[in-house]
Amino acid sequence: MCTSSSSRGRSQSPSILHDSRDAYSPTPPPHNELHLITFDLDDTIFPIGPVVADANKAQLATLHRLGYTGACNNEIIAASKRIRNELREVGKILTYTDLRKQSIHREIQRLIGTDTTIDYSVVETVFDAWLSERQASANRNLYQHASSSLECIRKHHPNAVIGAITNGRGNPLEMPSVADYFDFCVSGEDDGVFPKRKPDKGIYEAALNRFDEIKVRDDSLNWIHVGDDLANDVGASAECGAKAIWLTKEEDGADELPSWSTATREELERRSKLDEVARAFVSAQITALDELPNAIMNILRV
Repeated sequence: MCTSSSSRGRSQSPSILHDSRDAYSPTPPPHNELHLITFDLDDTIFPIGPVVADANKAQLATLHRLGYTGACNNEIIAASKRIRNELREVGKILTYTDLRKQSIHREIQRLIGTDTTIDYSVVETVFDAWLSERQASANRNLYQHASSSLECIRKHHPNAVIGAITNGRGNPLEMPSVADYFDFCVSGEDDGVFPKRKPDKGIYEAALNRFDEIKVRDDSLNWIHVGDDLANDVGASAECGAKAIWLTKEEDGADELPSWSTATREELERRSKLDEVARAFVSAQITALDELPNAIMNILRV
């Protein structure tokens, strides 16, 4: 049987919204069938900070290997912020993929001069190294209980479809430790989705379309979404019909923007307002993934 955090003797935060009974006892209580469960990725099943740091190291190592020994990740980050500001002025946006590729291109230009033609395959090679390490590092840095919780969900909800919904380039189907548990991944970078990234409901509608391709939907859909972000995960998924489980990790403190963030003050203020609205749509709150199976069962109880 799958064990819960309470059976491990771990003290439970008073903010947890589900109770501590063992939902996965030998005879589970009556419950509705789970049809679909979707997960955010960054800071939900793995920490994005060390993952991006590892990917940036691979990016830099590849540039150095190709002969651009003066390349610097801080310069690439600065270039990405300049590019995004330039685009804002003309009302345009890029995918995160194209933004990174353009930033790599500008870093090479800084080193060799703007008059020299750059073989774009070099940019692609550097980006591919970054992306490959991003997936590999995410697999290495999975949060404790990520794999076991997914296994537990598969065991006790064998007919459920499991998907990922992410704004970025993480993909659990490329992470060996969890790939077998996921049926699909929808990214805000995907054709047909961009620019409708979270918290736009368009990315969630794309996920529901993927679900419909896998399974015939009944009149009622029991759908749970799990994520760490109030606006992007809780509020946005609830607007589309999901019951939202909010992951607030115990080590979370004051929110600090990573050095590579290009968010403006106006964007942050807008997000803060969305966060406050989203709090009303939290169906369950957990602080670690080993609490997830019980939270799911509590939502599904008849």
